[in-house]
Amino acid sequence: MHDSSDNAAAVLQGREEIFDAILGLDADTMRQLILGFQASGGTDLVVADVLIPVLRRVGDMWASGQLSVLHEHHASRIVRSVMAEFRRPATQIEVQVPVVMACPPGELHDLPSHLFSLMLLERGLTPVVLGADTPWKATAAAVRSCSARACVLSGMKPAGLRHRSAVVKLLAQSAPVLVAGPLGERTSIPGVIALPANWRLAGDQVLAAATRATSPATVGAS
Repeated sequence: MHDSSDNAAAVLQGREEIFDAILGLDADTMRQLILGFQASGGTDLVVADVLIPVLRRVGDMWASGQLSVLHEHHASRIVRSVMAEFRRPATQIEVQVPVVMACPPGELHDLPSHLFSLMLLERGLTPVVLGADTPWKATAAAVRSCSARACVLSGMKPAGLRHRSAVVKLLAQSAPVLVAGPLGERTSIPGVIALPANWRLAGDQVLAAATRATSPATVGAS
């Protein structure tokens, strides 16, 4: 119990220190704090417990006018640069289990998708991140070309899937489709699974779906 309390306190303190580094535009301190948490607690902890709450706080304060876009862009840039240091070389991945990750058309915020990909990488999956505002045809082509075992869609617009249900349904016939964030709210498309808000549980659910999918993807096959 004592160890758990100590860990929780360290996480809360770390969030504040990273947030202070963002306010001070202190890239070096921010980088060292992030890498320190990753080394001591692992990728799940640094992503789900530290970075996501901090970035959400920055985003909320930017939206309310309490922080400038400079702080929001600074935080995103540093996080993106540090993420590359988390990734394991492909030679360390014994079995390739490709998972395509994309933000549908109109979805411009892909940093959460990149962060989530690090958690999937830790689970032995091979994320293929297409990024923001990805055309549906490009997502389908990626699923087909890499024989993806799952496709993870993420975004902030709850109505994004309902307007393209036929396209998403076709995609789901070829690989399990899992949806993260508000994009997955009120989703009732057959074969499409809304991921839970808990990032660890969401990662485990993608792993389960990808390892159950044994047949290669054939998106668009006649």
